[in-house]
Amino acid sequence: MSTLCRMAPSAAQRSWINPEKARYYEVFLDQDLVGDWTLIKVWGGIGSNRGRMHSTGVVSYKAGIELVDDITRRRSQRGYTCAPPTGCS
Repeated sequence: MSTLCRMAPSAAQRSWINPEKARYYEVFLDQDLVGDWTLIKVWGGIGSNRGRMHSTGVVSYKAGIELVDDITRRRSQRGYTCAPPTGCS
């Protein structure tokens, strides 16, 4: 039996794709071991190994969710659609 390193589920996770430009964008809101919240943004080209990642500390879960909502609005304005399995709910 092989052992795989799996990421723990995020408190909030959203994924979008822009099929016209073959781009993806994902956000994860996670709490670390000392209780601090971090918003992780990942983006890049679909099928490319050259994506980027950026993490930002946030003061609370509520502040992180507000940032995720802002990002959701921006992604929608730029032609991105919800991507399964996480969607944009």
